[in-house]
Amino acid sequence: MMAWLVKQVNRKHKGFTLIEMVIVVAIIAILIAIAVPQVLKQINKSKIEADKANAKNIATAIQQWVSEGNVLNNTASWVKIENNVPVNTGNGIVDYLGSGLPKTKLKNGDFYYTYDANNQVLKIGAENSAGNIVELYPSPDPNYK
Repeated sequence: MMAWLVKQVNRKHKGFTLIEMVIVVAIIAILIAIAVPQVLKQINKSKIEADKANAKNIATAIQQWVSEGNVLNNTASWVKIENNVPVNTGNGIVDYLGSGLPKTKLKNGDFYYTYDANNQVLKIGAENSAGNIVELYPSPDPNYK
């Protein structure tokens, strides 16, 4: 009997106990709970920055189009930018955008523009998550989320 007890005490343990496994799983779950929201936040932030960059590219394309003698209509409200907008004929600004008219990354929506001909102010905007059109260029609205 004593020999068996000594043998059991000196026996090398193989594997992990259930408690050890539960602790490891709990630690991994805590790390995931901390990391996932941060990753999602960074993905959302990158989409917003991409939309701001696309808005600037669209504004540049419209400005190039205007510099070639085309006239941009004066608008008081936001106008959806489509393939042939801001013009009614031809390809409009698409020829100046290389890869075509982009969609917004945040909502996979459309870009919009307003133009004040008197002050020559062009603004590019997009819909935010609340469904409101907010300015992305030249002064990005912090409500674009």
